[in-house]
This record gives sequence, structure tokens and C-alpha cells, in this order.
Amino acid sequence: MHTTQINPTTAERLISGLQQIPGNWALTPVTDNKRPYRQDWQQETALNRQTLIKELQSERAFGYGIRTGVVSGGILAIDADGHAAEALLQKLSDGDLPDTVIFSSGKAGRRQLLYFVTQDYWQLVKTVKLKTGVKDDDGKEQLLEFRWNGLQSVLPPSVHPQTGSYHWVRSPQDVEVANCPNWVIELMLNQQQPVAVPQPQTKPVQTTVSTRPNLSIFLGREDRDLVEHGTGDGSRNDAAQKLSLNLIATARRLQELGIDYDGDPRALYDQFCYHCTPPLGSDVRGESEGWWKNADTHAKQPSLDDEKLQGCYTAWLNKQKGTHSQKRLTVQKSIVSTDNSLLSVPPLTIERITRQDSQSIVSVVSGILASNLDDIEESFKLDLLCTELGINQKLFDRIVARERVKLDEVLPEDEMRLKSLIEWRNNKIDWDAILPAPLARDLTHDADVLNVDPVVIWQPLISAVASLAGTTINLDMQSHKIPSVLWTVTVLESGGGKSRADSLVVAPLRKMQAEAMQRYKDADNDYKRALKQWEKGGGEGDEPEPPALRKYLFEVATIQAVLKRSAENADNGALWARDEIAGLFNSLGQFSKGEDESLQILLKLWDAAALCVDRTSLTDSYFAERTAVSVTGGIQPGVFRKIFKDADDNNGLQARMLFAVPQRRKQRYIEGFCQLSDRLPLLYKWLEQLPEINVKISPQAKAYYKKLVEVIGDQIEQTTHAAIRNWMSKLTTQVLRIALNLHLIECFYSPNSRDITTLQKDTLERAVKLAQYYRSAFHVLQEKVSNSDEISSILLQIYDRASQTSDGVSVRDIYRPLDSIKSRAKAAGREPSAYTHDLFLKLEQMGYGEIVRKGRSVRFVASKIESGEKPFSTTDNTDNEGKYISKALFNEDFNVSDSHCQSLTVSTDNSVLYADYGQGYVMDKTEIPPPDDSIPQMPIEVVDPVLAEPQEVKTNATTAEITKGARVRVHCPGSKRHGLEGIVTRFVYEQGLLKAIVKLENIETSLRIWECFVPGNEGMRLELVE
Repeated sequence: MHTTQINPTTAERLISGLQQIPGNWALTPVTDNKRPYRQDWQQETALNRQTLIKELQSERAFGYGIRTGVVSGGILAIDADGHAAEALLQKLSDGDLPDTVIFSSGKAGRRQLLYFVTQDYWQLVKTVKLKTGVKDDDGKEQLLEFRWNGLQSVLPPSVHPQTGSYHWVRSPQDVEVANCPNWVIELMLNQQQPVAVPQPQTKPVQTTVSTRPNLSIFLGREDRDLVEHGTGDGSRNDAAQKLSLNLIATARRLQELGIDYDGDPRALYDQFCYHCTPPLGSDVRGESEGWWKNADTHAKQPSLDDEKLQGCYTAWLNKQKGTHSQKRLTVQKSIVSTDNSLLSVPPLTIERITRQDSQSIVSVVSGILASNLDDIEESFKLDLLCTELGINQKLFDRIVARERVKLDEVLPEDEMRLKSLIEWRNNKIDWDAILPAPLARDLTHDADVLNVDPVVIWQPLISAVASLAGTTINLDMQSHKIPSVLWTVTVLESGGGKSRADSLVVAPLRKMQAEAMQRYKDADNDYKRALKQWEKGGGEGDEPEPPALRKYLFEVATIQAVLKRSAENADNGALWARDEIAGLFNSLGQFSKGEDESLQILLKLWDAAALCVDRTSLTDSYFAERTAVSVTGGIQPGVFRKIFKDADDNNGLQARMLFAVPQRRKQRYIEGFCQLSDRLPLLYKWLEQLPEINVKISPQAKAYYKKLVEVIGDQIEQTTHAAIRNWMSKLTTQVLRIALNLHLIECFYSPNSRDITTLQKDTLERAVKLAQYYRSAFHVLQEKVSNSDEISSILLQIYDRASQTSDGVSVRDIYRPLDSIKSRAKAAGREPSAYTHDLFLKLEQMGYGEIVRKGRSVRFVASKIESGEKPFSTTDNTDNEGKYISKALFNEDFNVSDSHCQSLTVSTDNSVLYADYGQGYVMDKTEIPPPDDSIPQMPIEVVDPVLAEPQEVKTNATTAEITKGARVRVHCPGSKRHGLEGIVTRFVYEQGLLKAIVKLENIETSLRIWECFVPGNEGMRLELVE
């Protein structure tokens, strides 16, 4: 035996050599014969360097080798063992050998190259040894070896028995390990050397069509596995009993069904016995035979029922119908030793393993799922495909689940609904079309100064106007009166600027309240003096009455205090303003033990109803004949559901409120003066001085309102969402309240062109525009704060969260806080992270953003969808819930008089707002501006895109082309109804979206009725037949 004694200098040299070797390389000590000596060195955990050094200091180690493969982080070693091997390497690589770490033993023609294999291929590649046909002097054939798991390559400066030591050609200090070339990966995947083989000639051959299917295809998956692989000791007898019964029963049933087959059931059983470990019958004589004879007597039912047996036969027949062109390779004699059996199929390449092997499987699975098969047939085909492919069942199930999500999870109607929701989310009010020009200009100017959406200012402003109109101004509808009471809530995250906007609007009211308090104190002092004089006089004459404090504003207050003050101010209204509306509900005891009396009283305040409060003491009792308490405040989206706990809004609390969901603006500093700081005090003073007026509605406005009520009624009947249904039920009243306050604002800005005693149709139309926004905002809000597992709601929440940050959201950012995603993912058979990624892909496909990858991190970045220049009158034109008007009407602009916005006498001097009213002017109670007959009322025929005339619902479809009774053709590729024609019988609403009901022709009765959202999209729509 050859032995070499290691000396101290060698050990020191080896230990010093470790400094050049990366710390993540797994090393194992070797003898002077280059062989590892540690027991189980191929399976043991990688040695740390201290342990290796101890080995080097012993008398056993004469060097160390790198353990190739996964254990060293994917290091592959290419070992060229001589000149012939090097020549083969050069021929295979064709020059594609990136600069990398190289070392050699010093023998002629010997070297090893190290390359890094990416993790994607760690479990796929295997060690390959290629023969050159050239032998060395010692008779050993030179090999070209590609070393992977379970092998090692001795590294410098280890001892070599012939040359003394290994040395670096290119050390890790000189160059980094390069990425492995693709041709190496392809070669290892195929376990052959394809380039060294001369170019093969390809000959198309016709596959032989078998006349009968093999018996094995009629077996279940478990039985086929037993036949092919057998089973281990301990389960052989149970498996033999089961398989023998199924084989015999299947063969008999096929004969009864008239299905001829190839193969013998006993031959398959013997194959199973042979593949068992140990083979069944080899240890106990006659054991396998006993099970077979017993099965021949007792076999009754095959493992597959008749339907599946027939399906197997049908699938086999379909497979035999086609002819398949294959490529047969004819290879000339070569010096390279290869396994010729490998040449019967094309070589497996990286391109094929990623494209052909994965994408073709995915394509077939997707095709099966898209074929509209019944569940039994679909399951059978998928099961058969998995068996033929021979891939892992869990992997196959993941592919099926992913493709099913792609096909079925987001349907065309879901896409349309999401489109509407996102458009609603991005709606902006066209203030110039709704407000008088000076107010619209000041509102947008001040919004820019405060860096907020103008609606953040509008919300408290319209409520403040309503509170000052109070009980003195009502809209007379003959059968009842509409009070000037509005409750507005702004839904915005903390820091969005709502407090700044509230301060701008409420500040004049605070000043008015302070002045009222001072007047009250003075009057109270006078009252006390008068009371003393009356008492001194023996009570002769009328007793002096105590003064009442005029309340303009409530901020921190209890419901009892609000009622008491309201009773004392029966001739006036007040504003209850809370920066955070949650504080108002806290004052009601909302969070103690559910609903209480205070909440019920609050709800009555919205109706401006009379309130009678009786206490034990008469002095503590009071009666309010009429009230007018308007409310305004803000709430954060995350707090919304904590306050409005009842998602169905059964008590109607949400239905009484006008919610705004502003567009949040990026923080920035803007210098400027808020124009409304000067304008609002004048408006508030004018409103307070108005006499009691019962505003009447013009005949044109009443006719328009009558139609409006019918349309909203139709929409309510078609709405299934409980909270939205309740909110819509109060929308007609809300429209009138908004119109009344818009009317007052218009009279303030245009006193000579507006009759304050009459509400005109154009004002009502502008109120409808605002109602459109409030309806859209409430709809979107319900989707954003709900726990609904509707896919459109989930997609909206993903888009909304992604829109709030420039770098988007990660998969984890979405599925962790949303339980609805977890439940849907579980139902779809997907992991929540994978399911969320599927939804990211769908949103990207729909054009709502893009997926950005950074390493393994995946983020969805939302696209900016602007609607800034789009007039609000058209923002709902793509809303399917309002698409029951003809397309021609959609494109018509609102024919609304803008005289209230343009023909004004307005001074640019902030100290004087208009020529008609100077500062300090007090309007006499009897001085009501008469209507200006010189300004003719324009005839207006307006059909609102959302709240339209009811006749259109009954007679017209969503577009001018498709109407009730129209002949249409179904466009829905993949459906059995695709291309069929029929007649539109009626229209219905489903979840707020319009759907046409079509009666089809030339199809079985069960498929004759087709429901399709209109106008539809590329995936599913109706086409007019000329």
C-alpha cells in the first residue's frame, strides 16, 4: 500500500490554503490517494473550518476536496481527464466556457473548472460521465466528467500522489465562479453528449394505430401504480387481494360491455408480484397463487364504474384517430460512448423544460377546463392526463387550481363591475357645472391652498348652509315639507387635511356663536335685574322671561344637551360638527351595550321631527315643536366598520348620511389666502336673516322629480345589497334637501335672477349630479370596508391599497389583512400567497397596474387612472348600473342654464361681495327678491346618465342598438351558446349591474335562456343582428 507521512509544513500549507477558498464551500478531508475517508461523508453536514483544521493536523488528512452539488451552494465541477477529454470539452462547448475558477493536478491535459448552477436546476441535473474512447498508458479510458451531488474534487494545495500537489490556474481570489453555461445544463438533463454526435437525420414516421386498448388503462391510478411498482413488505398481501379482485372484475365487466382489450389480467398480476419488495411468493410458496384463485371466485365490481370505463375507451379512441409525426434519429458510429436508448426522443433542453414541459401541460389543462365539461367528465380527463404525464399529483393539482382560478375566478361580469367601481372611486365633481362661478372658483382655489380635494371643504359647507336655513326654510311638496337638514361625513385617513377644511368652514360659525354667547350674557344680566325689580314690586305685571342662548354650533355635546338647546331655539337650526364623527357616537353610549335610546333619538333628528321629552320634574321636561340639526364630521376608513357595525344598516343610520370619499393628495406646502374666509361670513349672515319661507317647486321640476322617483324605485327593486338598498330608499329625499340648499346658495349669488320662493328644474338637475357622486362614493365605500368575498370587491381593495403608495403592495400586504382572500384561496385549492399573485396577474392583464419583481419579492403597482378633466355628468357613462339609457343620450351634454354661474355682479374687492348687498346691509323680512322675468327659463330636456327617466328602463336596453325585442347574437367563446341567436325579452339588475335576458333559438330547452350583462366586453357580450 502506498503511504505518505504528512509533515508539519504540509499541514501548515493546507491550513493556509483555506484562506483562498470561499467559506460556503463544503469541504471534506482526503487521503494521499485523493479519497475521502470520513464515514458517510456524502450525507453528513458540511464541516466547519475548525473541524477541518483538526483533521488536517492529524495524520490522516493529506488534503481536502470540495463536495460538489447542492451542499456547496450549487457548485458543479467539470473534470477533463486528459487531452482527449479536453478536446471533447472544447467541441461540446464550442467556445462557450466562461472565465471561472480552474485548478489542475499538474498532469498533462488535466484540469477542472467550477461553475455555479442556479437553484432552479438543483433537483433536475445529474452527474454525467462521457467516454472518449482514448486510453492512457495505464489502460484507463480518459473521461470528461460533470460532477454533481455525492462527488468531490480535490482542491489545491492538497497532496497529489504523482505530481506532489494540486495548484490553482485561476483561484477564487482571481475570479468569481461563473454561472454554468446552458449547454452544460442541457447535457446533464439528458445524461448524454449530444453535440459530439454527428447531426442526426430526421425521418417522419407514422405511428402504428393499435386496434385494441391495453387492459391497464381501465384500472384506477392506485392499481396502475401497484402493477408498475409493486409494494413493500407489510402491505403486499392487502395489495394483492385488492389488485387481483379489481383485475378480474374489470376484465369481466369489459367483456360484458363489449369492449375488447389487449393484455391478460393474470399477466398484470404477476408483474405486480415481481415488483414487490421482496417479490410476492418468493418467501412463502403459493402465497401469490392463493390470492389469485380467491379473487377468481369473489371478484364482483371493478375499481371504475361503467361511465369511467366507457370514458377510458372513448379517450383511447380519440387518441388513436390522429397520426403523429415523430423524429427518428439515425446516428453514425462515434468514438463517444452514449446510451442509444436515449436517442429515441429529442434531447431535453432548458428551453424545453421551461416552455414545452410546463407550458404544454398548462395549455392542455387549460383546454380541458375551458371545454365546459360536466364535473365527472372533466375530473376523468384531468385524472387521465396526470396519469399519462406521470408527474407528481400535488404539482398537477396546483397547476389545475391555478388554471381554474385564471378561467373561472374573475368572470366577465366581475371585470365590468370592477371597472365601474374603479371609475366611481376616481370620480371627481365638476364644480363649475354645479355651483355659481364665484363659489366654484373660491372652493377650488382654497382646496389647492389647503392641499385637499374640494369635496373635503364642500361637505361641512353644505351642512353649515342647511343649519342656518334651519327651521325657517322648507321645501313645500304639498303633501309634506322637506326640511333643510343634511348629515355629511368625509371618509379620509388621518392627515388628509379634513381638519384644515373644517376650520375654514366652521370658523365663522364659531365667531357667530361667541357673539351670541356675549349677547346671551348681557341679556341674562338684564333679565336678572328685571327679575329682582319685579320681585321687589310684589310680582305685579308680567314676570320677565329668561333669555335663550342662540345655538349655531354644537361640537362636544351630549344628545340630551342638543335636544334641550334645540327646544330653546325652535325657530333656528344648528350644526353639530365633530372633527371625528366617532366622538359623536361615543357620546351616545354607542359602545356600551349595543343600540340605546340616544341613537334612536338621533335618528329622529334627521327627520326634523317634533320631540317631547318628559322628566320627573316639569322644569326638566321640554318640547321641541320642530328641530333642524345638521351634522358634519369625518371618519377614517379603518374606523368606519367599528362605528357602523351593522353591515346591512338595518336602523338606517348610514342611509341618512351623505358620504364623500375624497382623493387624497400628496403632502406639499402651498402659500396663499383662503378666499372663503371672507366670503362665508357674508353668506352665513344672509342666510340667518332670511324670513320664514316655504319654497315651492316649479311644475317642470316637479315633473322631473316624479320621473326621478320612479327610476330610483326601479333601481331599489333590483339592488340586493342591504345597506345600499336602504341608502337608495332615502335618496329621493336627499336629492330634494341638496336641491333646496343649492337653491339658497344660488339666490345668494344671483339675487336678481333667482326667485327664492321657487325651486327650478335646473337646480334640481344639479342636485342630481351631486347625488350621483354620493351614490358612487357610498357604493365604493361599502366595497372597501366590507368583508364581502365578492371577487370584484377584493380586486377593488387590492387596487385601492396599491394606489396609496408609489411602490405598490406586496402579496403579503394584501392577503394578511383580508380574510376574504384566505377563504377564497382555500376554496380554490390555492395558497393565499399564490392566489393573491394570481389576482395581481389578473389586475395587470386588465390594465390596472403592473407587477414589479425584485428578486423573490413581487409587488403590484397600480396605474394612475385620472378623471380630472372629465365632467361629472359623464363619469357614470361606463357604469353598468346606469346603462339602461340609449347610447345616444349618453353622449348628450346636460342642457343646463349657466346663468346662475356667469351673469353676476361681483366685486373683486374682498370687502364687498356683490353690488346688491354691501357689508352691513340687513335684509328686511318682507323684502323677498321677485323673479326676474327678463331672464327666460330655458326649456330643458335632460336625461341623467344614472338617474334617468323610467320609461327608458322599460323599453330600451343599454345601448341605442340593443333594445327589448331586438334580435341579438351571443359572443362568448368557449360556451355552447356562442354564435347562437335569440330575442331580448327583458332587462333586470343584478348587484347594481344591468343584465339582458335573451331567449335563444335552436338549442335544447335547458340552455335556451341566456343572461348577459350589457354592454359586455370582449369575453362575453351581445351583438345586434341586422
